[in-house]
Amino acid sequence: MKKICSLLLILSLLSLMQSVSFAGWQRTTDSKSNKNYIEGELLVRFKDTATAQATRNVNATVGATVLHSYEHVIGKWQHLKLPEGMTTDAGLATYRSFPEVEMVQPNFIYRVDVTPNDPQFGSMYGMTKISAPTAWDTTTGGTSIIVADIDTGTDYNHQDLAANMWHNPGEIPGNNIDDDQNGFIDDDVGYDFYNNDPSPLDGHGHGTHTSGTIAAVGNNGVGVVGVNWTTRLMSLKTHADNGDSSSAVVIAAFNYVTMMKNRGINIRVTSNSWGGAPEAASYDQALKDAIDAAGNAGVLNVFAAGNNGSNNDSTPFYPATYNSPSIVSVASSDSADNRSGFSNFGLTTVDIAAPGSGILSTFPGNQYGSISGTSMATPHVAGAAVLLLTANPNLSVASLKATLMNRVDQLANWTNLVASGGRLNVANALTNQTTCSFNLSQASQNFAAAGGSGSVNLTTNSTACSWGAFSNAAWIMVTSASGGSGNTTVNFSVAQNLGSARAGTITIGGQTFTVNQAGVSTCTYSLSNGSQNFTSGGGSGSFNVITQTACNWTASPNANWVSITSG
Repeated sequence: MKKICSLLLILSLLSLMQSVSFAGWQRTTDSKSNKNYIEGELLVRFKDTATAQATRNVNATVGATVLHSYEHVIGKWQHLKLPEGMTTDAGLATYRSFPEVEMVQPNFIYRVDVTPNDPQFGSMYGMTKISAPTAWDTTTGGTSIIVADIDTGTDYNHQDLAANMWHNPGEIPGNNIDDDQNGFIDDDVGYDFYNNDPSPLDGHGHGTHTSGTIAAVGNNGVGVVGVNWTTRLMSLKTHADNGDSSSAVVIAAFNYVTMMKNRGINIRVTSNSWGGAPEAASYDQALKDAIDAAGNAGVLNVFAAGNNGSNNDSTPFYPATYNSPSIVSVASSDSADNRSGFSNFGLTTVDIAAPGSGILSTFPGNQYGSISGTSMATPHVAGAAVLLLTANPNLSVASLKATLMNRVDQLANWTNLVASGGRLNVANALTNQTTCSFNLSQASQNFAAAGGSGSVNLTTNSTACSWGAFSNAAWIMVTSASGGSGNTTVNFSVAQNLGSARAGTITIGGQTFTVNQAGVSTCTYSLSNGSQNFTSGGGSGSFNVITQTACNWTASPNANWVSITSG
């Protein structure tokens, strides 16, 4: 085993946080209200059939301002500012009345997920629990994999983090120019989406702490060590210095991750130690679409399961509970491998446990401290995923997640609390990996113009292999679960086709299933009555033309004393 040389300088969280100056932030929420969303803002998803001009017309009619369009999120989502005087409730009702709108929701508020407690001084027991020292005999990390820490930012000048920060190869920092033309000026180490500036500096402490668990520099003779001694850490600041954020801000961060991944920046993992927006009627579909888009681009998204001490199976904690194949939901264990008293759990909705009680890591200003929370468990799993990808970069999202779950230390304490039945063991994952394969019972299915329902069977080689079912056409709707793990049957419906023949696809577990539908080939016409009689005084009459919606017709008289007054 490689020897770790480190000097632990430990300060209490209380004294540290008292020394932090909470700078002002540009976007605020009303702390006096109990609303779980930002008043006066909406997220709107327009239908696939809506043209750009149609969406502009809708927004102009309402008087709403487009704050952001998310090109790399599933669906045509826009972040809107309602006109002065229009409430969020009124805006929701107004947008739902437009036929061009598929979905509309508030801009929900999200908060970082940390449970403050008295500082716990001591060694980094978590690294030993997850068998990191054994894993480090195989690899201590590398510079080929990028992990995005989506949090309160990072002290990227910290003595234990600076050497492991990602630097945008297409950007010249500080020249006030968007050198790589990605839409962001000077995004060198990441970006601050909350304040919309290129400096994701942490004014809270939470993000620096999670970053240290993932990637504090190892064997450098100072401070602590991360799961990865060497890696590339991208800092995406989405939460204010008081810990608050919103749907639009975190969606913007995921949109950035997907865009950069598609541009060739090798982001493979995001770490997300936040959640818990108390959605009332439904969950945050816009955020789920953003997460799924990143997952479809090849990014594993690790989320904190929450600190309410509750069962996520019965009381969902979003985003960790979303049924998305790229999400790994993480519970917190203590130094004795028991469930931390604050940690959420769930046999079907929480995937894995990791150390989260009394975790020692980095804090801003070259400082260190111990805090607890599923926030602290999450970066252990994210860091393990990065270490695993460094050793085997060919692992898919499904294979990476299945490997982490299949190679846990099986523990009686966790048998009925998390889906994997155990606590993270990164050494096991490195030595025995799961390669997920998915097979469909058929490659396509044909439908008549009338539409109907269909199904396809999916088989896989491990119950831990997660899959998603994503339709690429509005007229194909997945009616069964849109995600899960193991073998399944995916059910879907096909809408009536009143036009020409068409084809669409459903992506299931990375496999393409094609839906072919016939069009209306022959138009038929009939009249409600064949004749009508009039007196010598003349008059008006009518009859109905009956045909398919897509069929055109014309009406012309053959006598100059008969005129058509409609149609």
